[in-house]
Amino acid sequence: MTDLETLAYVNYGNFTAMPVCPAGVRGLGLHLERLDRDARILFGHGVDGDEVRARIHAAVQGHELPANVRVTVFVPNLPVDRIDDLPEPEFLVRVRPLVPSRPAAARLRSTRYARDLPQVKHVGTFGLFHQYRLARQAGYDDALFVSADGRISESTVSNVGFYDGSRIVLPAAPALPGIEMRLLTDGLRRHGVDHETWDLRLPDLSGFRSAFMTNVINGATPIAAIDDVRFDLDPALVELLEAAHLSNPLEPLVNGDLGR
Repeated sequence: MTDLETLAYVNYGNFTAMPVCPAGVRGLGLHLERLDRDARILFGHGVDGDEVRARIHAAVQGHELPANVRVTVFVPNLPVDRIDDLPEPEFLVRVRPLVPSRPAAARLRSTRYARDLPQVKHVGTFGLFHQYRLARQAGYDDALFVSADGRISESTVSNVGFYDGSRIVLPAAPALPGIEMRLLTDGLRRHGVDHETWDLRLPDLSGFRSAFMTNVINGATPIAAIDDVRFDLDPALVELLEAAHLSNPLEPLVNGDLGR
């Protein structure tokens, strides 16, 4: 079975995706930590960060930058009969054009759903895409996940945050620890704005002035509404989130210029 066949037929692996710019990647160290940490959870073996950096650098040569780069970790011909003791995984680097896919302001529909193993960015994305499809069919831009006990967690491929005019509040329910949200909260702290983590439920949303969603490909996107709760599209908050994002330096893949 080839690498692509393994990825197509065996739904077991982890990945990270990142925009690669000519000068490097914001949060590159966090992406490498994620790949290593998640691989240890899934396979019992880590991933060599230096090798990942070198492979990404080689893969983007000749591509227009910034580009969307995905690194997927997997075991070729995964031996199901000894899945309890897997060999060291390999990884595949894929380069695509960077095409943001969010509207200027998103409308979300709440839905009862929780991802499997939320602390790991894994390839088991069937449920995410299905919930995204259902939300789109209902006329929304995306779905907002609410756990069985009523706690707000995240969107399909984004973290969410809320703003009451003075503080940023993030949901406490289990969710993927997104790298863009980490970059934003680090940047906000540099701008003197801290964040709090609350157990948030749908009735709490009317207490917030604004809301936003984040991932590394689309950055921070304002949320216009969740169900029938509408939020202000606050230009000052958008500017603050953009400044927080840009305050994170680009980390070079290797010494020297990446080219275009």
